[in-house]
Amino acid sequence: MEMESLLKCMNCGHTTSILQERLFRCPKCSGLYDVQHNIPKRTPQNWMELFDSRPHSAQEPSGVWRFKEWIMPFLPKEDIVTLGEGIVPIVPIGANLKLWLGKPCDAWLIMEGKSPTNSFKDFGMTVLVSVAKAAGIKTLVCASTGDTSASLAAYTGKAGIKCAVILPSGKITPEQILQAKILGATVITLPGSFDDCMQVLQNLVSDYGAYPGNSLNPARIEGHQSTVFLTAQFFGWKFPDWFVNPVGNGSDCSSIGKALRLMKSIGFKAESRILGSQSEAANPLFTSWQKSGGIKTTREKWETFYNPTHVGETIATAMRIGNPVSYLKVIREIIASNGGMTQVSDQEAREAVLACALDGHFVCPQSGVALAGLKRALNDRIIKPRERVVVVSTADGLKFTKPFQHCSEENIINAPDCHTKTIAEILNL
Repeated sequence: MEMESLLKCMNCGHTTSILQERLFRCPKCSGLYDVQHNIPKRTPQNWMELFDSRPHSAQEPSGVWRFKEWIMPFLPKEDIVTLGEGIVPIVPIGANLKLWLGKPCDAWLIMEGKSPTNSFKDFGMTVLVSVAKAAGIKTLVCASTGDTSASLAAYTGKAGIKCAVILPSGKITPEQILQAKILGATVITLPGSFDDCMQVLQNLVSDYGAYPGNSLNPARIEGHQSTVFLTAQFFGWKFPDWFVNPVGNGSDCSSIGKALRLMKSIGFKAESRILGSQSEAANPLFTSWQKSGGIKTTREKWETFYNPTHVGETIATAMRIGNPVSYLKVIREIIASNGGMTQVSDQEAREAVLACALDGHFVCPQSGVALAGLKRALNDRIIKPRERVVVVSTADGLKFTKPFQHCSEENIINAPDCHTKTIAEILNL
């Protein structure tokens, strides 16, 4: 086995074994961990040639593990738990969405909802569960707003590991609960918010030795980095000017920034900026960013102004989080990339989803928040016209149908009979 990757505290630098760690908080300062790898030295050209030699095939079924040397280089192949994740479309936005945005820009969607459990969580869960398998873990537990629970259930099922998920009662879509149950998880609902569920999970980890399936466990962040790797490879190893993503618990934003810093450190011109977008109903990172100076803020000032917020109702149910566990990592990565934050209303998010649907892509409300955030950033001139933007579409809209049920009920023509002539007349043929 290659030298094991380490966990390193993002605050004080304390290191520990990724296979032995169970608390996932630094014992010296309670800080969050980053994963630190012993990555072989190669030129950018050598790396490009290596990864380009691994197209999607029977030998390389995963778009995440294609980049194993950057994601978890020490892990033995027999411990890898994959469901074929990371083979997702990257597509230009369509005419209807362009019209809705109202400003010219070279915008693309990476459709991570086309993953095995229909969300971006699979990019990270394949790595987390693989590391858990290598560490001999028998049970994993997560708190979830829905997508994490389905993903954890799927990958633990494949690995033969027990799974329990803790969900806020009445706050998860029926489709997401069905996914977790049918994939074999023990489902526990709490009469509270996701933040309450997350607190219970952290107590289970610290006091009872539970092994976490959330991004508190930084192995998940490693897999999510493949968003950047896949995008760069798709564009011939060129980088977009911006990555735009919704910010809930913060794993996606954290991983995009970590991947950009990694690629820059080994010689790539990874100068992309990160725009995080939050719902007005759950906006602790946007509020503190704005109060601390907005686009001119510093990491230190932003951290000083940060406070958890009360969470309201929103169609973007997966973002109903008032105290993201990875908020310090989000702050670090947005500042490091010279990026920014925005917030949007439910109405804006809904409009974005409907415009995108007319172009053939039914994305989730969280993706709608990101798309509406792009529109806000264009209007505020944070993002300049014709800059290349990649928006992370985090889940499939079919997991979040309730806000759009009216679309299936309106404008339906009930034919009075079954005659072809009648239908022809309705169609003006």
